[in-house]
Amino acid sequence: MKISHKALVSLVITLTTAIGGCLLNAEAATFRNVRSINENRQRYITAGDPAHSVVNVGTGFDGVVDLVIKTDSETFGCSGSLLTSGRHILTAAHCFTDGYQNVIANSIQAFFDLPTGSTSIKSANLFIHSDWTDNFSRIEGDIAIIELVSEAPIAAERYDIYRGTDEVGKIGVKVGYGYSGNGNEGNVSWDGLKRVGKNIYDAPGEILSTLPQLDTFAFPGAVLAYDFDNGLAANDAFGFHFGISDTGLGLDEINSAPGDSGGPTFINGLIAGVTSFGTCYGYPNCSGSDIDSTLNSSFGEISGDTRVSTYANWIDSILSRPATVPEPSAIGAILLAGFAALRYRKRF
Repeated sequence: MKISHKALVSLVITLTTAIGGCLLNAEAATFRNVRSINENRQRYITAGDPAHSVVNVGTGFDGVVDLVIKTDSETFGCSGSLLTSGRHILTAAHCFTDGYQNVIANSIQAFFDLPTGSTSIKSANLFIHSDWTDNFSRIEGDIAIIELVSEAPIAAERYDIYRGTDEVGKIGVKVGYGYSGNGNEGNVSWDGLKRVGKNIYDAPGEILSTLPQLDTFAFPGAVLAYDFDNGLAANDAFGFHFGISDTGLGLDEINSAPGDSGGPTFINGLIAGVTSFGTCYGYPNCSGSDIDSTLNSSFGEISGDTRVSTYANWIDSILSRPATVPEPSAIGAILLAGFAALRYRKRF
């Protein structure tokens, strides 16, 4: 879907040098400051006061990281979550490609905000699932794993993945850094803080292909879809367009908005989803359930996560590999290998 391309693939943000009250070391601070704000970065937006959802360090989400991705021409950002190995970060494949199956990542750093301060670890390797189409009109395999050069600090929580197939109807806890705002106005500001909120997986993502106006085809099992509710039937996207009614979780409800592609959604403390895309009916002239007829993460819009349970065996296979000895060309080599089996798909 055209909206997805614009909303999620290019991820750029400016960060201050003080995160969680802890000043970064000089090298890390300089690295983080070079990021400029870009409207395409996918993050989270809340139903109520954005301050309601701010995450403090030491509250169970210190394994959710801010990723810095350098290319030949600029520096991007995404989010991710630390897996049980302590050396691997689960994130989204589209963070590392440009929409035309071109690899753009030259180096990656994971930033951890911890009770002891902020620290960063560089990547040794990166693995992109071979099903990634790099095309948000045909969504499959939007998942990737970063291998770090060293194990993360013990203070950073490690997370296992959700392996059941009963995610639909369950409440997911979403965590990420980035743009905030409220559902009436959409994403309106950025303050660099990590936020947490909840949403309910309304349906498997393949249901989106039954509505041509969404211009979105998710392969069976690849996506979990949800909407942004305000308690009113008129803005309940799944109720309005698909007859699946649920008017939300009140002030705990959140949606994706510029700033956190690759961030996790937890069910019972396990990673069930990876932030992937958002869309609206009739993009670019959003209509139907959308409260303001604009694709801006406001009430009445639809979002999708990569369904982690579908890729459990692939994740296990990556974590079981011997540790990588870093080489300057390692990232590019693995990314290119991941695309070897793909059909070329040009972005719309």
